Amino acid sequence: MPETGAVNSTIGAFSAHTRQLIRLGNLQEVKKCFAMAGVLYKNGSNVLQCAIESVFIFAVSPFLDTQQIKELLPVSLRRIRNRHLQTIS
Repeated sequence: MPETGAVNSTIGAFSAHTRQLIRLGNLQEVKKCFAMAGVLYKNGSNVLQCAIESVFIFAVSPFLDTQQIKELLPVSLRRIRNRHLQTIS
Protein backbone atom coordinates (compact mmCIF):
# COMPACT_ATOMS: atom_id res chain seq x y z
CA MET A 1 0.00 0.00 0.00
CA PRO A 2 2.78 2.57 0.66
CA GLU A 3 3.98 2.15 -2.93
CA THR A 4 0.52 3.05 -4.23
CA GLY A 5 0.40 6.22 -2.13
CA ALA A 6 3.83 7.33 -3.27
CA VAL A 7 3.01 6.68 -6.92
CA ASN A 8 -0.33 8.49 -6.67
CA SER A 9 1.34 11.43 -4.96
CA THR A 10 4.02 11.66 -7.64
CA ILE A 11 1.49 11.41 -10.46
CA GLY A 12 -0.61 14.03 -8.67
CA ALA A 13 2.35 16.44 -8.72
CA PHE A 14 2.99 15.62 -12.38
CA SER A 15 -0.70 16.31 -13.10
CA ALA A 16 -0.55 19.67 -11.33
CA HIS A 17 2.52 20.62 -13.35
CA THR A 18 0.79 19.59 -16.58
CA ARG A 19 -2.33 21.61 -15.69
CA GLN A 20 -0.16 24.66 -15.00
CA LEU A 21 1.49 24.30 -18.40
CA ILE A 22 -1.95 24.13 -20.02
CA ARG A 23 -3.02 27.30 -18.19
CA LEU A 24 0.13 29.06 -19.38
CA GLY A 25 -0.51 27.93 -22.97
CA ASN A 26 2.84 26.15 -23.19
CA LEU A 27 1.60 23.51 -25.61
CA GLN A 28 5.08 22.24 -26.52
CA GLU A 29 5.69 21.25 -22.88
CA VAL A 30 2.13 19.96 -22.49
CA LYS A 31 2.75 17.67 -25.44
CA LYS A 32 5.90 16.35 -23.72
CA CYS A 33 4.01 15.73 -20.48
CA PHE A 34 1.22 13.91 -22.30
CA ALA A 35 3.78 11.82 -24.19
CA MET A 36 5.54 10.97 -20.92
CA ALA A 37 2.24 9.95 -19.35
CA GLY A 38 1.57 7.73 -22.37
CA VAL A 39 4.97 6.05 -22.05
CA LEU A 40 4.54 5.59 -18.30
CA TYR A 41 1.12 4.05 -18.90
CA LYS A 42 2.37 1.73 -21.63
CA ASN A 43 5.53 0.56 -19.85
CA GLY A 44 4.62 1.02 -16.19
CA SER A 45 3.59 -1.38 -13.47
CA ASN A 46 -0.05 -1.99 -12.65
CA VAL A 47 0.23 0.53 -9.82
CA LEU A 48 1.58 3.18 -12.19
CA GLN A 49 -1.05 2.40 -14.84
CA CYS A 50 -3.82 2.75 -12.24
CA ALA A 51 -2.35 6.09 -11.11
CA ILE A 52 -2.26 7.39 -14.68
CA GLU A 53 -5.89 6.31 -15.16
CA SER A 54 -7.29 7.51 -11.86
CA VAL A 55 -5.10 10.50 -10.98
CA PHE A 56 -3.61 11.94 -14.18
CA ILE A 57 -6.56 11.49 -16.55
CA PHE A 58 -9.00 12.69 -13.88
CA ALA A 59 -6.87 15.76 -13.14
CA VAL A 60 -6.23 16.91 -16.70
CA SER A 61 -9.65 16.08 -18.20
CA PRO A 62 -11.25 19.41 -17.25
CA PHE A 63 -8.40 21.19 -19.05
CA LEU A 64 -8.96 19.39 -22.35
CA ASP A 65 -11.48 21.99 -23.42
CA THR A 66 -10.04 22.74 -26.84
CA GLN A 67 -9.51 20.34 -29.70
CA GLN A 68 -5.92 21.53 -29.99
CA ILE A 69 -5.10 20.42 -26.43
CA LYS A 70 -7.20 17.26 -26.68
CA GLU A 71 -5.30 16.16 -29.78
CA LEU A 72 -1.99 16.36 -27.89
CA LEU A 73 -3.12 13.50 -25.64
CA PRO A 74 -1.86 10.14 -26.93
CA VAL A 75 -4.55 7.92 -28.43
CA SER A 76 -4.19 5.34 -25.66
CA LEU A 77 -4.90 7.96 -22.99
CA ARG A 78 -7.75 9.45 -25.03
CA ARG A 79 -9.38 6.02 -25.05
CA ILE A 80 -9.08 5.80 -21.28
CA ARG A 81 -10.53 9.28 -20.88
CA ASN A 82 -13.42 8.45 -23.20
CA ARG A 83 -14.10 5.26 -21.25
CA HIS A 84 -14.18 7.28 -18.00
CA LEU A 85 -16.52 9.82 -19.55
CA GLN A 86 -18.88 7.06 -20.69
CA THR A 87 -19.05 5.58 -17.20
CA ILE A 88 -20.10 8.89 -15.63
CA SER A 89 -22.67 9.73 -18.32
